[in-house]
Amino acid sequence: MTPLTIPEPAANVPPLVPERYEALQIVGQGAMGVVYKARDRDLDRVVAIKTIHPNSAVRGPDFDAIAARLCREAMAAARLAHPGIVTIYDVGRTSETPYIVMEYFTGRTLAEILDAGALPPERAVQIVLQVCRALEYAHAQGVVHRDIKTSNIMVDAEWNAKLSDFGVARIVDKPTNETKMMVGTPAYMSPEQARGASADARSDLFAVGVVLYEALTGAKAFPGEDVATVLDKVLRVDPVPPRERNFAVSPAVDAVVRRAMEKEPQDRYPDAAAFAEALTQATETAGVVGRMLSAPRVRAALFLVAILTGVGAGVFAARLVGQGRATVSSGSDEAQVVTRRHEEPTSITTEPLAGGAPESRRAASPRVGPKPVDSPTGDDVEVPASTAEWGCVSVNAVPFAKVYVDGRPVGDTPQACVRVRQGQHRIRFEWTGERSPDYLVTVARDHTADNPLRASYDFKAGRFVPGTE
Repeated sequence: MTPLTIPEPAANVPPLVPERYEALQIVGQGAMGVVYKARDRDLDRVVAIKTIHPNSAVRGPDFDAIAARLCREAMAAARLAHPGIVTIYDVGRTSETPYIVMEYFTGRTLAEILDAGALPPERAVQIVLQVCRALEYAHAQGVVHRDIKTSNIMVDAEWNAKLSDFGVARIVDKPTNETKMMVGTPAYMSPEQARGASADARSDLFAVGVVLYEALTGAKAFPGEDVATVLDKVLRVDPVPPRERNFAVSPAVDAVVRRAMEKEPQDRYPDAAAFAEALTQATETAGVVGRMLSAPRVRAALFLVAILTGVGAGVFAARLVGQGRATVSSGSDEAQVVTRRHEEPTSITTEPLAGGAPESRRAASPRVGPKPVDSPTGDDVEVPASTAEWGCVSVNAVPFAKVYVDGRPVGDTPQACVRVRQGQHRIRFEWTGERSPDYLVTVARDHTADNPLRASYDFKAGRFVPGTE
């Protein structure tokens, strides 16, 4: 847990912790609450102590509310002893201020990790499966968390995850005076929580789906500049499917995430075990398909089938779908190709390149989308730029790989904007001895940092995967 750069308590206001504990430093704080890293003198171990900030002079409703929250957290967590849940060691009061002594977990929150962007799908699934197991146990003990979010999931250097902060948890068999109260964090709460209705285990699973969505895509499922906007999206809007934001997300995993975020509780997974099982099966399915498609004999067979069905001769049926996206059909399979955005639909024609590789073109317009091209000799091909102006190419690969433009290395993927001169260029990717074919692209004036041309390669599937504009 990385210490925060925050003001220390005033010198004349000592930390409100029992004498048994030596407060070492502040590692987190909110409006009134504070978490200390401390040493247990009796047992000689490092612990974390959550209490009310000693600088706070408030002794009114706010103080009572946070004290009640600490008590609720202690009561809920006291029921739970699971490796995926932060352990509570002790609770009590000092100077009439409640405190909780808990396990000190060395690591970062998932929110801090995601500041750097989306995780590889396998890693995101690994974390969420641990959260599901922790919730399966908590729900069996009659505890509903009600505030699952990325900042309440701790992750250590070995990618072990722990669920924390049961401050708004509901204990199923305990009476409550809550009536039509919205409990939780708006961007992660379920629609029923947003309406102030009672939350059950399936509400936690909705939040886990939102966390998984964010881990897979690096984007919020329900973004908004204010609470009203966020809640309206939670209640009424289905997020963009995660696979449309990150092509590395398999269709099976995409389906699991979307079911977890269904608006109606009965349409979600019935419990955390079912969610975990579906996610595990989806991951295994994606792995099997990836290994099959990456096998040399399978790839050769698929290539032969493509030739026999006329794909190598450029026989395609193409249609535009929406703005800026086209679907190219070949047999029973469909793949998306990038096109420019237009106010009116534009027809697409195809022409074979030398060597039989198909080229997608817009009628009476220069090609702007990426296209795979195999160099006959396997050598790098230099393609001069047509103008002196620059454009951007967004490059990605699964797994992360080195990227070359016109035979020259330009770093590792992912990169949001590789600056190249406008005109034609050849892009390729290399990963642990494997090398993709050259990818011929035409960078145009409108390929800016905000609207880059996209080039992505999937080594597991052995193919280029067109991006979406």
